[in-house]
Amino acid sequence: MKSPLKSNLSFKGLRLLQERLEPNSTVSSFFLYGGDVEVSLAGRGHTIVAHTNKAPVYEFWATLLRDPKLLADAVEHLFPTMDHGQLASLQETWTSNRTGLGRSALFYILNRCSDMAYASCGSVDMSRFNPISLSHLRRFDMPGFYPYYDNCEDPIEGLTSAVRSDYVVLPVGDYNMNLFEYGKNKGPDITTIHHQRLMQELKKSDKRWLALYKRHAALFTMYQQYNITMVDAYGRETADKERCQEILIANF
Repeated sequence: MKSPLKSNLSFKGLRLLQERLEPNSTVSSFFLYGGDVEVSLAGRGHTIVAHTNKAPVYEFWATLLRDPKLLADAVEHLFPTMDHGQLASLQETWTSNRTGLGRSALFYILNRCSDMAYASCGSVDMSRFNPISLSHLRRFDMPGFYPYYDNCEDPIEGLTSAVRSDYVVLPVGDYNMNLFEYGKNKGPDITTIHHQRLMQELKKSDKRWLALYKRHAALFTMYQQYNITMVDAYGRETADKERCQEILIANF
């Protein structure tokens, strides 16, 4: 089963990540949003504690796992009442909805309609909403997947709570993460990562950890003492930096 959300961050090297984990492990993942990595690992029998410091993201996943049919019914009721202008304005106001179910339904609709797959930003197009995806939302069931809310401003602070996990997995993405990292406005659902600080915290960690990044030259220097696996556009391990699209960094 796949995540019901449109992915804001996809990794071709997910299979290589899965191969590094012992069967039926307990994994703490961080920076939860679209859930591709987390749902994939949970589907393979791992117990996933998926951390986010963004309350709306946690609320969506908790609402979905508690009652996917109720959430799908709310989406099915809301979407036909909207037009394009309302949808675009909701990118700034959706978190002010009075109920958790309403906020979660709007989060889902905006995610599906945004070209960036974020509820709070991107160009929205109502034609991107697919009835088949709604059916997927209604049937979603993923034992072993547990969203966890880190009540802290910096998501990296949550690393200290991964006490009982066998592994820590960090689907980071771009090294220059996104347009919001350097002083620009960001939505209440969007995580900003300080990459240097993350590296320092990982160096101090006594856990087995793996970080997934899109290729960036600086990362080879930053993490030179760790095991770096280069991944090509087809998700295969490669020794050729010219073909490298992603890198998997591990301390074991």
